[in-house]
Amino acid sequence: MTIRRRTISRRAVSRRARHLLPVLTVLPVVLGLLLGLAPGPTKAQEPSVERAIEATDEIRAPEARIATPSGHFRPAQPPPLGPRPTETEEQLRRSMRLRPQERPEDGTGDMPRRLVPPAAQAGFEGLNAGSCCARPPDTHGAVGVNHFVEITNHRGVGVFRKSDGALVKNTTLNSFFGYTARTIFDPRIVYDRRWDRWVVFAVAFQESSTVQNVFLGVSRTSDPTGAYYLYRFDVPEPAGDFFDYPQLGMDQDALIVTANIFSGTTYVRSRAFGIPKAAAYNGRSFGRPYFDLGTPGTVAPPIVEDDNAHAFLVSASAGDPTRLRLFRATGLGRSAPAIVLQAFVPVSAFAVPPDARQPGTTDRLDTLNARFQNVSTQIGSHLLNVHTINAGNRPTAKWYQIDTATNTVPAGRSGYVLESATSDDFNPSVAGSAVGGTSANPIGRMFFTWTSTSVASGAAHHATMKGSGRLATDTANVTGGTTFARASTAYNPSSDTVERWGDYSAVSIDPVGTSTCPVGQRAWIVNERHVNATVWGSRFGRLGFC
Repeated sequence: MTIRRRTISRRAVSRRARHLLPVLTVLPVVLGLLLGLAPGPTKAQEPSVERAIEATDEIRAPEARIATPSGHFRPAQPPPLGPRPTETEEQLRRSMRLRPQERPEDGTGDMPRRLVPPAAQAGFEGLNAGSCCARPPDTHGAVGVNHFVEITNHRGVGVFRKSDGALVKNTTLNSFFGYTARTIFDPRIVYDRRWDRWVVFAVAFQESSTVQNVFLGVSRTSDPTGAYYLYRFDVPEPAGDFFDYPQLGMDQDALIVTANIFSGTTYVRSRAFGIPKAAAYNGRSFGRPYFDLGTPGTVAPPIVEDDNAHAFLVSASAGDPTRLRLFRATGLGRSAPAIVLQAFVPVSAFAVPPDARQPGTTDRLDTLNARFQNVSTQIGSHLLNVHTINAGNRPTAKWYQIDTATNTVPAGRSGYVLESATSDDFNPSVAGSAVGGTSANPIGRMFFTWTSTSVASGAAHHATMKGSGRLATDTANVTGGTTFARASTAYNPSSDTVERWGDYSAVSIDPVGTSTCPVGQRAWIVNERHVNATVWGSRFGRLGFC
């Protein structure tokens, strides 16, 4: 989350001593595999590191209250917040000095084109800022049986009908959770198609140096306009520390939350915990271990699409730009949860992306700092995610499909996502499905959304919401894409030279299929657009291979 820039006063912070369990040494599994990124040099598999992660405290949540959220309470204006990087200034500068990766057009002639892009099947206007106030919107959303639910800063929860895009309910986050002390922000939402439940997670600004509440809402039925179990609990951080940028994933029996923790403006650790679905889906109290992941940067949890006993979490950090960190979580919804740092996955060196250019102005759009902004898709032993890097001195989305059994990104299982040879491409999200997958490559379909701008002569355009996808048999790079929205002006809502954008987007697989289009062939996407130079908006829609 970042809603604009603010300064938080530094306080003396009492730190708990963090004693890592002894490092477990294991022999590497020699498979003779090489990591062949597309494009980029290949690297040999690194051995597993298998380091246990300590749970330094416990999350405790009381029994939920039951309510049907309604009303439009407008909380106090949020204090301005700036981007909170999970790298030091020196790490960011060092990353920016790295030689950028080459984009597909660099020295390769014509860009490779896809033969079977997914078609846009619907598009609707989403929530917008109106005359007020928070930036960026932190646009996120999920699709269910009959509804698409979008969630943003300021405007809160918007429930739309899938059939015609009509907004049937809109509730601010503070009204949704019945809380008035401080403004709630950084919302995430997922739909659990196995149990037909909607899950909302968000966090509030600190009430004091020792109190910062987080919020969990779980629908009691498949109807997102109905009653919810609503939780509020304080996170057990040292005095003054700030819980920020939460992400929400799930496996078969747990909701998985990760977050970045800051002392003042300094990143000090990442956290993870699991919430048992058996408790949350029935409104019961729970207590869960609160894991300290160290300082790997922003950690993305997965949406686990099968009954895998393990859930894999992944991070990318500009401070360690030649590898991804892979964590393995086991039993997060059960009696003996555990997380280990399984491996460092080698990748081609990536650098922090430059800010995105806009035609007709020197103001740029923030592209964040190479973090994974949204959850992964996990199918079998494969994990899929996307982030923004520097390629050809332009911000460019790059996806990875990690084989968690070998701790590698196999050849052909990584590529770029971009509109054209001259575009700036950022704020990406991806989801995958098992349709068309095989035992060797279980992710048969991918669906993407991202934002694109261009200042190229003859092809200049303002911020554009894009959507596309690929089959497992397609070339690695996803180019072109379908335009879901395009602004007619530059976005310039403040005196800042780099304007906040994003920070999130979302892709979710449609849980409803037909006889001619089974589940896994269509997805819904949501992303930011802007209504005019000072007002953010959003757009959501469906695309599919049938």
